[in-house]
Amino acid sequence: MRHIRVDLCFWNCAATAVEDVVAWARVLQAHGILLLAHYTLEPLTENQWEEVFRQQREEEEYFKSSIGHVISFEDWGELKARFDFQEYTEKQGGGNKLEIGGLLDFQFKDERSLVEPFAQRLLAIARALYPLARPTYGEVEGNWGEWDTRAVSRLRLQHISWANFFSPAYVEKYGQDLLLNIPGYKTELLPDGGVFHQLSPTFVASSEEEAQRLRQEVQHYFRQHGLQVTCKAPFVIPGLTARRTQARPPVSDAELAAYLKQILGVTLVLDDGTRVKHISIPWEALTPEQRQMAVEAIRQAAVEEVKQAGGKKVRLEFNQIPDELDQALAEFAGRDNPHFEWVEVRRDS
Repeated sequence: MRHIRVDLCFWNCAATAVEDVVAWARVLQAHGILLLAHYTLEPLTENQWEEVFRQQREEEEYFKSSIGHVISFEDWGELKARFDFQEYTEKQGGGNKLEIGGLLDFQFKDERSLVEPFAQRLLAIARALYPLARPTYGEVEGNWGEWDTRAVSRLRLQHISWANFFSPAYVEKYGQDLLLNIPGYKTELLPDGGVFHQLSPTFVASSEEEAQRLRQEVQHYFRQHGLQVTCKAPFVIPGLTARRTQARPPVSDAELAAYLKQILGVTLVLDDGTRVKHISIPWEALTPEQRQMAVEAIRQAAVEEVKQAGGKKVRLEFNQIPDELDQALAEFAGRDNPHFEWVEVRRDS
């Protein structure tokens, strides 16, 4: 894993006026966040916010309206992030999205120590912003998450993030009991009748085993209620999360290479042209170097499958999807690619 994206996202906010955005900016200011001017990157004063926000809306051409700024943190020096509020046209699906977040780098700058405090600060901001923005759904999540305005507009329940804000509309559709009993660290009824859920006390998983246990517990809970959800949190960060203890005899590099060649060489082609690979990897038996070796081999196999598919769908099915593999495939194909998907296929115990 070379980096992680951490975001606060609110979809389909009921409050959309410039005055509302000014109120949100005051919340950011109270949490030590500065909005920076375009080009100069000088901090904007509170007296400038309304005028600048109105000007941005008047000059917007692509979205129905858009307000966005680079933000900085008074106590974190060079760490930069963004504050964006976009309203979409009907052709873009309608609705709106408030997003605050940024990318933390592990490759060129070691910002791993900031991941947890950054996520916790975004959570505190989200709790303060929720009653002001009044979104249909909100989250604090890593690596872009899996929500979009269309899914929220239809009140789908498709993904459980690290922190989740379900509006009264979600409560009315799915029931208070279902949402209040989602497995995790904390659930509570919000003053407006919505439900808040937090999967774990920390954004960064203490161990791979704990991360997998929580994810599977959430997925199993929803399957029992006839719903299929994904869950990627809490997040496994190299150097911060304890790796899985080796449960099998070690595998040599040569054995792994031969196994990968064999398993990745088999593709099933369905009647509609969909190309499917079933890939089972003994991740717990691999060293960190071998895990990276497996991820790269799978990525290369994915590239070849897309070439062979000729526009048809490619589906990769795994016994387990470690975070580094998930991120590598997301970087290759994107999370909203209708022609490429990767899923974890497991049987309930």
